[in-house]
Amino acid sequence: MPKIAGEETCAGFIQLVFFDEKLNEVITIGGAGFRSATDLAMAWSNLSVFNGKSSFQADLLDAQGDIMDDKVVDVVTCEILMGKPITTLIAEGRSKFAAVMAG
Repeated sequence: MPKIAGEETCAGFIQLVFFDEKLNEVITIGGAGFRSATDLAMAWSNLSVFNGKSSFQADLLDAQGDIMDDKVVDVVTCEILMGKPITTLIAEGRSKFAAVMAG
């Protein structure tokens, strides 16, 4: 992985998203970056798939931010990984989305 002077290298990311029916948008509600491919692969393999209906998904992103894989996850998983209640995560995600859309 290339490294730009003064910047950390990143092997990839796990991003949590919410399919927001109210806004008809996909809202990012959290995530984490990983410096090593081993750490990223381990975190991804430890992430349990939810086998029910859910409005939440985890995306596996490469270092360039392209989606490589995804898993349906539940509310509890999002709250545990991010350490916040789902209502807070959604509110923060909607606020960030609105700010980006406002330019």
